[in-house]
Amino acid sequence: MKKKILAITTIVAAIVCTSCNDTKSYAEYVSDERHYIQEWIDYNDIVVADKFDEEQINDMAEAILVDSVCPSEFIELGKWYQITDGYYKRMLFRINSWGNEYPDMRSSKKFFENENVLVRYQNLLNLSDYNYIEPEKNIALDNLDPNSYEVCYSWNRNYYCYQGYAYSYGTGSSYECTSGGVGFPIRFLWQGGEASVIVPFNLTPSTFSSYYYTLYYGTVRYTKPNYLPQ
Repeated sequence: MKKKILAITTIVAAIVCTSCNDTKSYAEYVSDERHYIQEWIDYNDIVVADKFDEEQINDMAEAILVDSVCPSEFIELGKWYQITDGYYKRMLFRINSWGNEYPDMRSSKKFFENENVLVRYQNLLNLSDYNYIEPEKNIALDNLDPNSYEVCYSWNRNYYCYQGYAYSYGTGSSYECTSGGVGFPIRFLWQGGEASVIVPFNLTPSTFSSYYYTLYYGTVRYTKPNYLPQ
């Protein structure tokens, strides 16, 4: 717990320092972000299998959620894809697991719209300030603490933002509106599905988007919360 508190304190301190520089234009932040993402791609030898525009994403969602088509007709496990325009522009994602060994759209374990989805992630890194020279000095965050949770409340594929609830036992509850980048892969997944995502600053939680931070979620796991109504 002490390590996590120290990590969060360090990131907050970095955010405060970064916020002192507010002279850049939005276009300059976008240009910087493209550099951060490309640097991460090059450093990790990531190969982008394909790029999708907003129309393709909408067509896929329609087929998967309405017409009961398996996502494997559009995307392959373990491969990176990039979105070129629309709400999710500049975002990259990789599906690591569908979540059910033999997915069936009729299964109750499939994620459908207007359901609550529990989000657990680990290896969350800030690409806007990543130290490539001394990688061991980078701080990776997670939300694996069983006494807290983050939920995509009433998830909907058409939402640009979803409602993120965070709760910590013994300290009360808190609420924040969280941008929907980390919730994007839900449309493809079943219970227990996993993904990796590179989230541009306009799709990150408000804590980070205010400072134009680009985030890499190494592993995100999506499940149905058994302590909240569906």
